[in-house]
Amino acid sequence: MKGQFVDATAHPDGDLVKEVHAYFGLCMYFAQVFETGLINALTALETASDERPFRQTFDTYYAKHEALTFGNLLKALSRHKFFPTDLLREVEALKSDRDHLAHRFFRDHDLDSATVAGCYAMIEELEERRKRFMDLDERVAKLEDKAFEKLGFDAEKLRTETSKIMAEMMEESTTRYSSRLRRA
Repeated sequence: MKGQFVDATAHPDGDLVKEVHAYFGLCMYFAQVFETGLINALTALETASDERPFRQTFDTYYAKHEALTFGNLLKALSRHKFFPTDLLREVEALKSDRDHLAHRFFRDHDLDSATVAGCYAMIEELEERRKRFMDLDERVAKLEDKAFEKLGFDAEKLRTETSKIMAEMMEESTTRYSSRLRRA
């Protein structure tokens, strides 16, 4: 782009439209990662306060919490009084961002998507939101670790084991899908 003139009022080309959608997908991905961290923390807290067998109890609570709407998830978390009030307020504010993304983002940006400048503004907004989801997720992850410690887990060991499982999943996925790509 350096040295080239860009008509900000022009209709975006297909590549820019794809880029907007890619940023949207990435932002929604991080919103879901963030939500999963909240589900994990709530599940660990409720499992720790239950007297039934650990794995079965954890799985039951996880399925229950995964089905909750984001708002009901926050209500359930707040009942535990485990998260600091200021952090819960930030999570509630981020809920609004997540809801906007899930339900109104493209509708609210219908005119923006018709111009190059509008597409770049959408990308900038999505990137700012993605960073907020990531930043708050890092803070929630520390509390998630403490919730799992209530179950007797060593957070570092849990992260190491999770990394191993993720690496195995990536290897399996790479093997499975790279053979399909070669055939195509």
